[in-house]
Amino acid sequence: MAAGHSVDPARRQEAFEGLMSRIAGRFARVEPRRRVGRLVLGLLSDLPRKNCWTIAE
Repeated sequence: MAAGHSVDPARRQEAFEGLMSRIAGRFARVEPRRRVGRLVLGLLSDLPRKNCWTIAE
């Protein structure tokens, strides 16, 4: 049986913001930066299958 992992939500948010600040300069406009932020959050979600379709829903 696999052990479940738990992450403190505040720590997760801090790590996410750190990641986004590191890559923000790669995007000239704010819209793509926001879009990639939502994509990363989707990839980190609890969805059983992760692809563009399920993340968009």
